[in-house]
Amino acid sequence: MFWKIIAILSFVGVLIIGFWIVDNSSMASVGNDKISILSNRLDYLQSAFFENEIVRAGLHYRVAKLELELDMSNRTGKYLVIDRHSGHFWVRDGNAVLYDGMCGVGKGNRFVLGREYDFETPAGKMKVLRKIKDPWWHRPNWFWYEKGMKVPKKFIQYPRGVSFERAISFYNSLSREDRLRVRAVPGSLGKYAIQIANGIYIHYNAHRRGRVSHGCIRVSRNTAKKLYYLLKVGDPVYVF
Repeated sequence: MFWKIIAILSFVGVLIIGFWIVDNSSMASVGNDKISILSNRLDYLQSAFFENEIVRAGLHYRVAKLELELDMSNRTGKYLVIDRHSGHFWVRDGNAVLYDGMCGVGKGNRFVLGREYDFETPAGKMKVLRKIKDPWWHRPNWFWYEKGMKVPKKFIQYPRGVSFERAISFYNSLSREDRLRVRAVPGSLGKYAIQIANGIYIHYNAHRRGRVSHGCIRVSRNTAKKLYYLLKVGDPVYVF
């Protein structure tokens, strides 16, 4: 009799445990379904927010471009137009195109050794601030940071009163290591440069396709010379 009672109690215990497991597993299933629904909703909202950001950015670009085009439509005389997205430029006189070609533009925000730099070519209406023949490039600190180096504490100096051409020869005579200890470099921007904003120039560079620069407009040697003589100080520059 004792063993029968034990067997009955064991059977009842197994049934109770079974019901408890089933009940809890169903509750867990309901919980998992709720988490899945909430997760899907979150993914949808984040996707919608991201898409709206893209839409807003696109609308902002179109509005800015239309504003510049409206200003250009009333323009007489020479002016320069630069389309950053297509990498194309036009020199116009009123509605007539005098000269056009391809160019490289800024690569946008970049992190260099933990520092964030804005290498975007700025958009908007600008003007030719100055034209420079035989320009020197004064290397910013990021030049060394991009190479994983520290900025030299002491720079190599050029001989006093050296000409532009002699300075190029002097620089080229240095070893590769010594060239990295030079702040001002002659010839790397070509022979002609045009400043259109603070720190933004139109100049020569071998890499001039797409988003390749640190904010400047890169063109070929022939284009840099052509623009130098086509444009004058004060001529409008439209960048969109």
